[in-house]
Amino acid sequence: MKPLSSERIYTGRVLNLRVDEIPLVRGEGSRKVEVVEHAGGVVVIALPTPESIVLVKQYRHPTGGDLWEVPAGMIERGEPPLETARRELLEETGYRAQSLRFLWSIYTSPGFCEERIHFFVAEGLEPGQAQPEADEEFELRIWPLDEAWELVTRDGLRDAKTQIALAWARAERG
Repeated sequence: MKPLSSERIYTGRVLNLRVDEIPLVRGEGSRKVEVVEHAGGVVVIALPTPESIVLVKQYRHPTGGDLWEVPAGMIERGEPPLETARRELLEETGYRAQSLRFLWSIYTSPGFCEERIHFFVAEGLEPGQAQPEADEEFELRIWPLDEAWELVTRDGLRDAKTQIALAWARAERG
């Protein structure tokens, strides 16, 4: 559906906000829709063994605390998602993967946001030294899949992309 008008009302480092006026689906008239513009991101499911997964803990200001998450990050302008996955895996964990296999992508909140996250599984992991950016600090841990999933069921792991990654890893394990 093509907007009747569009106005960007905020431009930021991570996201932009615009207001589109779109025609009503049924009938005459229009409505305004707020749209968060976001470059998207990647998730890397790193499984050192079929029974374990790499998670990183980092402070997330909007939640007011630390979260355990799969390695993930934002796509830089013009960067292919595969390259983002390779970069984020190395930055956050130090691991290098012999191959990164694309699984699928999701929209995080399609009612108001363009953000699309691409899921990859890292295969043939080789350990190394994490290379975080200057403003990043991580705690790395290799979790048994069942123990990490138990955190989800106890409401102790609230990151949606990580819950999806764990569900996939557990299903793949069989």
